Amino acid sequence: MESTMAWAIAEEVASENTPIASMTAPFPRRRFRGGFHTSICDIFRDPNSVTDCCALACCGILSNDRSLYLLTGERPPPLWRRVLMLFIVPASLIAAMDYFATDVTVVDDDGQSQTLKVPSGRLFLLLLSYVIAIVCLGFAKRRSTRKQIMTKLYEERSRELGEVVDARQLQSFIERHNLDTMRAHCCWSFCYAHDDVFIDETGAITRQCHMEDDDGIPEEDFCTRLWSCLSRMFWCCGCWCQCFGICALAQEEREVNRLTNNEEPKIDYLTFQPYSEYYPTIKYLRENQIKTPWRHFVALSELSNNLLKHVAVVLVMLLLVALSNIDSTFTWENLIVLLLTLGQAFFIEYLVHWRWNLFDLSLDSVIKYFASGFFLATPLAIIFESIMSTVAGFVFLVALSLVIASDSGLADELSADQKKGIKDLAVNHPAVFIFIQFVNAFFVAAIVEEMMKYFTYRMVVTPDLIPPQGRTSSTSNIGEGGRLHSCSVGARSTGSAVTVAMVSVALGFACCENLVYIFVYSPPSLDLELSTLLARSCFPVHPLCAAIQSIGVCKRDIEGDKRHGLGRIIFPAILLHGTFDFVLMLATYFQQVENIKEENDDDGTPAASRDEEQAGDAVSQLPVLICGLVLVITGYAYYVIQSRAQTRRLVTMDNVAIGQNSQLV
Repeated sequence: MESTMAWAIAEEVASENTPIASMTAPFPRRRFRGGFHTSICDIFRDPNSVTDCCALACCGILSNDRSLYLLTGERPPPLWRRVLMLFIVPASLIAAMDYFATDVTVVDDDGQSQTLKVPSGRLFLLLLSYVIAIVCLGFAKRRSTRKQIMTKLYEERSRELGEVVDARQLQSFIERHNLDTMRAHCCWSFCYAHDDVFIDETGAITRQCHMEDDDGIPEEDFCTRLWSCLSRMFWCCGCWCQCFGICALAQEEREVNRLTNNEEPKIDYLTFQPYSEYYPTIKYLRENQIKTPWRHFVALSELSNNLLKHVAVVLVMLLLVALSNIDSTFTWENLIVLLLTLGQAFFIEYLVHWRWNLFDLSLDSVIKYFASGFFLATPLAIIFESIMSTVAGFVFLVALSLVIASDSGLADELSADQKKGIKDLAVNHPAVFIFIQFVNAFFVAAIVEEMMKYFTYRMVVTPDLIPPQGRTSSTSNIGEGGRLHSCSVGARSTGSAVTVAMVSVALGFACCENLVYIFVYSPPSLDLELSTLLARSCFPVHPLCAAIQSIGVCKRDIEGDKRHGLGRIIFPAILLHGTFDFVLMLATYFQQVENIKEENDDDGTPAASRDEEQAGDAVSQLPVLICGLVLVITGYAYYVIQSRAQTRRLVTMDNVAIGQNSQLV
């Protein structure tokens, strides 16, 4: 009777939340909404989960493509078609809006007139309609993939129960979860109801929404707690916060990996080329210590070859643009600056990888890590920094309102002359501006960029470094205790491979960031572009912070120190990066204050006085450069000390492993 009542209660819950496996199933399984074996709330619950990181990249496009390919064998559209649909068509519409824009003359309060371009309303509506159509098609495709996964789950459950799959029951099951599918991939809502109800081995309904380690203790690190904090912002409506369906995509990829027995990574993203097609050649080069460059290029995977080919095509197109009069703002001088920017990153990569660690990490993996830092980490950082900047702006407004409330004269001055009022505010209330510079340096720049570099490193899965999650085969890279090892090499070599991989991601990120600062933020001047490149090249903060991060990653993944979660891994890098940015921002602020006090910020300054001012600015920047250099040297010294200590520990691990193997022989 009790078991019947328990099953009745379970069925009642299942009708509202999730189909739950029968108590007579061969082995108990947790069942969440839609029949999934992991919860949609489980994203970032497991610090080792690579699929959760991949769900962030490109709004989950790569993750959804891989899930669909593993499930059905369907390949995504070719790259040229995606570039055409997602970039060329919208860019053409934007260019047409600018070309057919109407010039409108506007007179301001001072009687000065300025001409504004008003874009065509029809073209704007066409662009908006196109974007909405692309978004809707994307979400429809994702819902279709989710329904196919649910169908596979229903069929699997029926086989476990020894039942025949009934088409009408399957259709009823899919329809019962239509609302859940809509919420999982919904473009007008960021919420999804918690789905943490399941039945344990005894048939009792329990609630649990976290991963547990072997000791039954929840595995949580900085990322887990931070994500939980963000998701619980919607506690009042009992919903789980997600954006662009990334939580659902991570859940689906975890499920597809289980259904298709791909929990151990076997194929590349994008090209879906199996590791077995190209990695044996890479392994042969490593085992025989072959240093011939062309042999390493011949051994590249299809994905790396495609990346190099596309880069070559883009450079040729830029060369043609520079040598022609198509775009007057991009000349051969700009092309040289661009090549120097790329060359600076490639030169450091050459030293770090080819010169010092050639056989610790393959050239194929280096290309993938660098490209991921360039194309994935930078856009993600821009998106999250924009969000954090909005929050920082709100904090600044709150602080500003408190200052205005305590200074009535400032409020009157701001209402009379806003520009002069802001200048007086900067001079008379430095604490407000110093505080906001601190927020921008540490919370907007340092935390976001260091986390994005770490997550991008976790996104890339190569046969050189396969993470602990899901390794089962005899060729596993996992040592005792679930530790990460590189194929056919020891712990020390694996540690070097991790460092090279993380530095490669940082170099790709820094290269893209340098291009943005040089060609977007700097005025179109060759001298300014070269000075910006030189200044940013003298302080390689990004690769240095990545190398510091690699110390913590090796402690966790190679040495097996579970205490080293994400917080401890990225904290030293955040401290160095944030302090460096904070010093630069403070210097800029104090320089602006001095200019305000001396009233030298007016364009009417005579030429001779302006030259003297520029010379004075150069002298005043000298202490800042010295501080930046001291910080970089301090960070490098910290890395060297920690790296040498870790190398000794890894060598000891290798010696112990060699001793154990000799005893077995």
